[in-house]
Amino acid sequence: RNGFPPHYKDISNTNLPAELLPKYTTIEYTLARPAPIPPIFLFVVDTCLDEPDLKALRDAMVVSLSLLPPYALVGLITFGTMTQVHELGFAECNKSYVFRGSKDYTQKQVQEMLGLGARPAAPRPGQQMNTLHGAARFLLPVQQVEFQLTGILEQLARDPWPVANDKRALRCTGVALNVAVSLLESSFSNSGARIMLFAGGPCTEGPGMVVSNELREPIRSHHDIDRDSVKHFKRAIKVRILVRYNL
Repeated sequence: RNGFPPHYKDISNTNLPAELLPKYTTIEYTLARPAPIPPIFLFVVDTCLDEPDLKALRDAMVVSLSLLPPYALVGLITFGTMTQVHELGFAECNKSYVFRGSKDYTQKQVQEMLGLGARPAAPRPGQQMNTLHGAARFLLPVQQVEFQLTGILEQLARDPWPVANDKRALRCTGVALNVAVSLLESSFSNSGARIMLFAGGPCTEGPGMVVSNELREPIRSHHDIDRDSVKHFKRAIKVRILVRYNL
């Protein structure tokens, strides 16, 4: 049972706790014991954005790193025609694992391709993480990887796959989310984590596709869904239900 703090018994109109006073916009609580697993943030970034939007997103993400707790675990996945999982634990150069945007991967396949073995013991806040372990190559504390991650974000370029004037960009959002969920499920099952998806358009490739890359095909509307006349609706729903179930 969650009881109120002892000092709440003296609450009155003239004696309010700090969290009820308008002048205090933020309240921070100190836990009696450290959290068993630090907060986890996995960024999933669409590289099919227009250059001005991509630049603004890069700048905002670099700033956000400085606002995260230094012990928070962070990871980066980028996607366009392909999905790339960036190995932040490899300091010698920028290294990533590439997944085809048109293929549906199971959790076991993702685990094997990323070389994920047994789940790591998550570091306590302020504790160094063993970067030799499989999952720790992709999810590391901000204080260990901020410099390298900032460099990757600053060099992040648009998806190189050419897009004709009568086509949409190939955007494999479903594969990117599936890989993100599989990475967390394999590494930190039954633990709190946040997948932060930054997408600039509909999924047009692979599982979860809601419209083709042909501009002559209009994107679905609510009326189309009501009339059950949507080409990709049922397959897209199956993918989303599976992702939600794993989350």
